[in-house]
Amino acid sequence: MKKKITGLMSLIAILLILAGCSESYELQTGFDAPQALVSPAQNQLIAIDLENGTTTKFEWEKSISHHGGVVLYEVVFDKENGDFTNQIFKTVSNGGGGDAWLSLTPKQLIALAKLANIGVDSEGVVKWKVIASQGGERKEVEEVRTLKLKRPAGIGEIPAELFAYGSGFEVKTIETAMKFKKIEDGVFEIFASVSNGEIKFCNAATGNKVFYILGSNNKLVEADNESGIAMTGTGNAYRIVVDFNLLTVKTTEIKAIQMIRTWQYNLGNLTYIGNHKFEVKNIALPYYHDWGYPEERYRFWVTTNQGQEIWGSYHNDQMNASNIPGLVAFNVQPDGSQPATYYNIYNLADIPSPGQNGDWTGMYKLPKGSENKHANVIIDMSTTGAYKHFVTIID
Repeated sequence: MKKKITGLMSLIAILLILAGCSESYELQTGFDAPQALVSPAQNQLIAIDLENGTTTKFEWEKSISHHGGVVLYEVVFDKENGDFTNQIFKTVSNGGGGDAWLSLTPKQLIALAKLANIGVDSEGVVKWKVIASQGGERKEVEEVRTLKLKRPAGIGEIPAELFAYGSGFEVKTIETAMKFKKIEDGVFEIFASVSNGEIKFCNAATGNKVFYILGSNNKLVEADNESGIAMTGTGNAYRIVVDFNLLTVKTTEIKAIQMIRTWQYNLGNLTYIGNHKFEVKNIALPYYHDWGYPEERYRFWVTTNQGQEIWGSYHNDQMNASNIPGLVAFNVQPDGSQPATYYNIYNLADIPSPGQNGDWTGMYKLPKGSENKHANVIIDMSTTGAYKHFVTIID
């Protein structure tokens, strides 16, 4: 009996201890809102400098937590005449919301300026405040400050993609806009017809768009609306290169393309047929046994308003090695076993070939069994994949 009473007393003691522990671990909340904002100063002007600027620090007095819990902070921004019911931007502070300050980069300030409808090379005002929270309870700093932002001329962010359309371009509407080929970071290229009129460049074909125009110094800047660049064109195909690193737009007219066997015989003239393609139909393919054996090598001579270019393959002057590292030479007439890159097209001025005979670099060979037959030839400078050409024997 004594053992039973002792066991019962022990159980009661354990339950009392657990009850006491439960009471001591109740969540204790309570905090004071930050009393004031610290920086930037009221109505301070920040001239956004994308090239040399540093981060801007938004700082406020730290909240006091009554029970030592973590207080989190959120910073909200609105337009000059806004009341924060439809704020234009909000974000947690640094440290995942735990720090009593927020840093914004020049690029982020550009994005904020756009949301406030501050135009390129213009000045405008935003307002900001801080909201503190703990355990679901939210308290706002009573102080609200305004901040002047001066947005620079130029580009806030280099686009990942680029599209074109307009009255002076091959396609006229945003619904049919043509996408550029990205040839390196910040540099885009396209082959399309250009006539007198306007070309609009933008970073997207759907959704929110940023348009780009040439500013007063003839450098690319972001437009405030759906604006374009006035162009003068002949209706021929042009190579357009938009360089966001140099902030330039360069156009080169493609006046003529000849398919030249060896370095002297013109097999045919290709004309632009639209959608980035040049074509010649039903050309004869005589090999001309100049050296006592058939000569089947060829490449393309391109006449532009800047002079002559040669478009050809990656082969060296002996066609036994590649002038582009990693590509495989193919020194016989293509018969279906050639590498997939064989018909790729390159501007030979872009491929170093030191010590080689320029009359013979970048050659292709006509298809096996094509002597004295006819062919259709297409050069495809589409913006998806590599630039290529095709030789189709038709008899």
